[in-house]
Amino acid sequence: MLLRPYILILLLFSVGCASWRSDPALENLPEPSHPKDVQLLLQPSPDPLEPINRAFFVVDRALFTGALEPIWAGYNAAVPQKARMGIRHFSNNLKYPVRLTGNLLQGEWKNAGTETKRFLINTTAGVLGFSDPASDKYNIYLAEEDLGQAFGKWGWSKSAYLYVPVWGASSPRDVVGGVGAVSLNPSSWFYGAGAALKFNDKSFQAESTRQLLATEFDPYSLNKLYYTRKRAIEIANTQPAMASENTPQTQTLQTVFNRPQDDKFHDKAGTIKVHPVGFRKALPASVWMQTRDAPIAFIIPGLGGHRLGTQALALAELAYQEGYNVVCFSNNLNWEFIQAAPADYLPGYLDDDLQYLRQVHEATTVKIGAKTKGKPAVMGFSMGGWYTLNLAASSPPEAYSASLAINPPLDLNTGLRMLDKLFRAPAGEKDLDLIKESALVKLLVSQRRSSDQGALPFSDQEASFLIGLSYRLTLTQTIMSSLDITPSSKAHKKIGTLGWEDYYSKIVAPTLASRKIHAEALSSASNLRTREAGLTAAKHLKLVLTGNDFLLTQQDLAWFRKRFPGDRTIYTETGGHMGQLWKPGVRESMRAAIRWNHADSSSK
Repeated sequence: MLLRPYILILLLFSVGCASWRSDPALENLPEPSHPKDVQLLLQPSPDPLEPINRAFFVVDRALFTGALEPIWAGYNAAVPQKARMGIRHFSNNLKYPVRLTGNLLQGEWKNAGTETKRFLINTTAGVLGFSDPASDKYNIYLAEEDLGQAFGKWGWSKSAYLYVPVWGASSPRDVVGGVGAVSLNPSSWFYGAGAALKFNDKSFQAESTRQLLATEFDPYSLNKLYYTRKRAIEIANTQPAMASENTPQTQTLQTVFNRPQDDKFHDKAGTIKVHPVGFRKALPASVWMQTRDAPIAFIIPGLGGHRLGTQALALAELAYQEGYNVVCFSNNLNWEFIQAAPADYLPGYLDDDLQYLRQVHEATTVKIGAKTKGKPAVMGFSMGGWYTLNLAASSPPEAYSASLAINPPLDLNTGLRMLDKLFRAPAGEKDLDLIKESALVKLLVSQRRSSDQGALPFSDQEASFLIGLSYRLTLTQTIMSSLDITPSSKAHKKIGTLGWEDYYSKIVAPTLASRKIHAEALSSASNLRTREAGLTAAKHLKLVLTGNDFLLTQQDLAWFRKRFPGDRTIYTETGGHMGQLWKPGVRESMRAAIRWNHADSSSK
């Protein structure tokens, strides 16, 4: 028992040393074709203690997974949400002295008055703050300020990143402010009260924390980026530009509304693991099994998407509602797939990608085949839709009972080069930083909005940048996991400047050339036109398309529509890239497209 503290210290030391060592794979990366892309990357706070911070993050991750997540799950199941929300309101009301002081120290007199009004209303009409009539009835909202923000406004604006065990993401400035806030918060005057209220508050974040840890290759870096940019926005009181444009890019941002209708749908998933021949380790899949025998529906997420990503869950729910046994693996460009795949796998070359996809699907059929019947279905969105079309085109015409490709590119390379172009949309603008900050403010707010509230007024540049940024963060994780690069601030900065052309021509192509696979074969593999015969022959294959999807040129769109006429395409004029999927009419059309005949399946 006495050895355990020393084992923990040794573990922390070993993680720290690993982070400080040079990484040959990182040093051998090619130079970016557009080095000025570094100006577009979101810069987190300096992280001079990164190895130690990462070590503490590992400890907290283990604590969350092994103890806190199960406890919060039990707490959330036992205590009704209404009761937990009442306690949360009570906790927020008790923090009035903290917010009041933060506003006063910054000279925010109006906000200080607003906070006082809220406190009086909620303490009286809200019964000691257990409800929030100030917001619900009088539309008087929180003027959220704290001591850390006050210090920031006084001049301590730049502060190094610090990850504090149990506390979480912070900075020296915010630690000092947080310590000062403890004495101002009445909950700290009673033993255990502050910890109990904090525990209840954190119960609302347990699900987002679980998803971050489960789906991200480097959750530490994403958590750091989110925290530092959010704090910078709060300290500067950044106000977004309210210019609104209706473009394919702004319409695309409505994908945020495409969520599972059942917010507990992910909890209903089981997990299986398959280990195809040649794979380095078993690959996990999320599965939703029916109570009776049914066909398998394979879900293929978009570019680098995780099997538990929101868009994948939304499509999986549709298939499950139509009676399928649903199986979802992470996309080939996702770290989870890459780390399980055969050694030296570089995703993006179709022949390899399809080979491994087929192996995974076949292994799944063997594993759960006794509980299924009939031919499988396959459906995917974005790059997953492109894989769906390639699977259908290269299989016997009736191999699948249903195939649904949602907003696929026709030529993968054309589509991904367009994403690089979107990322660079604000490049060269004098107010580049303002465009990025405005886009981030709106993004943070839109995550909490419903489709009934409508989308926020994004400009085309803001939307383009956010779409391109999301893609670049995904590509960074793909390159890191493919080349086994140790995550670090230096690695993110260097890899973040690499676009698809860099990855494909400077990393993938030279490796494939050693296998006698040259540029012509790569170009052909990327373009679905080369598989026209197989595509048009495939039975039960349908597409979901929009008339303004930026991944398709007008010629690409015309090519698809000519070969998939009438009811073989679910078509809408607008929506950009997948921004129409949340609409009830589109959802119902997709369900109808994959509907299978129970009677026919039983007779077969």
